[in-house]
Amino acid sequence: MPIALMIRRITQAIGPPAADSGSLRPLARPSASAVAAALLLPVAACLVVLFPIRALAQHGGAVSALHACGLDNGPALDESPGVGDAPGLDAGSSADDGPGPDDAPGVDDSPAEPESSSGEVAPAQELTASVLFQLIAAEIAAQSGQLGSAVQTMLELARQTGDSRIARRATELALRERVFARALAAAEMWRKLAPESTQAVLVLENLYLAGNRLEEAGKLLARRLAMAQDEPGRAGIWFNLRQALLRLDKPQAALGLAEQLARAGSAAQGEDQTTLAVLLVQSGSSAAAGRIAEALKLAERHASRLELAQSALQIKRQDLAQLPLERLIREADDRQVQSQALLLLAQLMRESERAEEGFQLLDASLARDPRRVELLYDHAMAAERLNRLEVAEKSLRQLIELRPKHAHAYNALGYALADRNIRLDEAQQLIEKALELAPEDPHIIDSMGWVLYRRGNLEGALEYLQRAYRLQADAEIAVHLGEVLWKLGRRDEAMELWRNARRSEPGNAVLRETLGRLEVSL
Repeated sequence: MPIALMIRRITQAIGPPAADSGSLRPLARPSASAVAAALLLPVAACLVVLFPIRALAQHGGAVSALHACGLDNGPALDESPGVGDAPGLDAGSSADDGPGPDDAPGVDDSPAEPESSSGEVAPAQELTASVLFQLIAAEIAAQSGQLGSAVQTMLELARQTGDSRIARRATELALRERVFARALAAAEMWRKLAPESTQAVLVLENLYLAGNRLEEAGKLLARRLAMAQDEPGRAGIWFNLRQALLRLDKPQAALGLAEQLARAGSAAQGEDQTTLAVLLVQSGSSAAAGRIAEALKLAERHASRLELAQSALQIKRQDLAQLPLERLIREADDRQVQSQALLLLAQLMRESERAEEGFQLLDASLARDPRRVELLYDHAMAAERLNRLEVAEKSLRQLIELRPKHAHAYNALGYALADRNIRLDEAQQLIEKALELAPEDPHIIDSMGWVLYRRGNLEGALEYLQRAYRLQADAEIAVHLGEVLWKLGRRDEAMELWRNARRSEPGNAVLRETLGRLEVSL
């Protein structure tokens, strides 16, 4: 890349953001001597590293922290995202001092929060050759993978210059690096230098939440809720906050924070009460059902009513879920919400021993729109449970045609054939394809073990079923593994597996059928 273009991009990166981000004052234009010096210094660095520098300016001078993290479900930082849209941390970080940056959740279809100016601060000082060179060197280090070094340089420059935009860039790089401590330090510096920046607050909130620093997060959230201009604005904050709190590994602490914020806050279109209800379900509270009933009266958003109905099903309160789900099927203008409501209502009917009714519900919906992909799998499973294999196969093959990489469609059809001990060559081919698409899925590995068992390959079946059970100690996998062990003469091991399966799922139909067929009494 020509040096002049590189310098222009660097200057753009630390210049003013896009026109709609607020009227910010850029750094003073560098002097001719500073530019001349700066032009010479990067040349040596570029010759050493021997690769082109990519564009350094995005979204008005800063790469979105979300995109820098590799997250694709939140807006860029210049778009005033909600709480859940800002980046958080991933427990899979390589750092030893905390989680890493994919774990604070993002939320699709979140309500917009009020727009605000970016609040970035550009000090009135000359862009010196030294500062410009360090910025270029930091970007070169970042491009070559030395993100930690780049972040440290950027943070030091932010301290020296008081420029919040440099702190913002340091935050983006630290999030990309997925090191919690550095990301937190950079975000705190960013907010310190730009206390009115909504984006800085959002990122810092999520870092605090993901690091279980709920007291600090609570202070920022309380301030934002208090400053929200209207009820829809507060609803947006609560909606996104709910997704973040549900991802925490401390449900009681998350519930405590939500209760504290709800006591101090104003009406939020029922989103505060919805948040409390789903957190009560997550924490196992006996008060959950009552809170769900109250929240259903207040919740205005269809997506929130869907969450509440799903929470009711989690605690086996079908009576609370059925009416809201039926209303969503009739009234929801969002196709995805409507489809999810259909699937949940079919699940409710199945769990209420109304399997035929649930099948008819899905069948009628598909009759109206045969290519409604999101319903095909559940329609097939509902038909298979009613022993309507032809119907199930038709839906699964249609799903495979529309979604050729849908591993569970291949697996479901292969397993249905293997379980009936028919067309075993075809069944194995289908399961092999599923395994190719999802090699670590325990249910698909279980299916491979089961088809090998049906074909008389007990040792091969044992290998797959033991692997599946190690990955997931599921009751149905245990039943299959137990049957193979029983046939191999390892009956004590089989009995132990079946007893464990009965303890975890006393009413498991597969266990009941297997024990009856083998004439085994536990």
